[in-house]
Amino acid sequence: MAKYELPIYGKDEAIIKTHEANIIPWGIFVNAAELEDKLKDMTAKNQIIAVQNILKEIFPELTDEDLLHADTSDVMNTFLQIVNGGQTIKGGSSKN
Repeated sequence: MAKYELPIYGKDEAIIKTHEANIIPWGIFVNAAELEDKLKDMTAKNQIIAVQNILKEIFPELTDEDLLHADTSDVMNTFLQIVNGGQTIKGGSSKN
């Protein structure tokens, strides 16, 4: 099981494939953190496009067609999981 997963659903809400990643490269994390700060000032359409682009960086084989069949909560939870991975940098609790 990968650390980051995005399931894609088919008929009858069955998972037909899952995009997986075990790491988030630092540059993608920085982009996601910057995006989180900018989301409130963006239109809903631009928010969606921006989040999709981050996910496509994490899961290189993720397609627009796949995203049409991803669950909204899975998409947002995956994005938030990435952004929240840096809470120690933002002043959150440390594992040590």
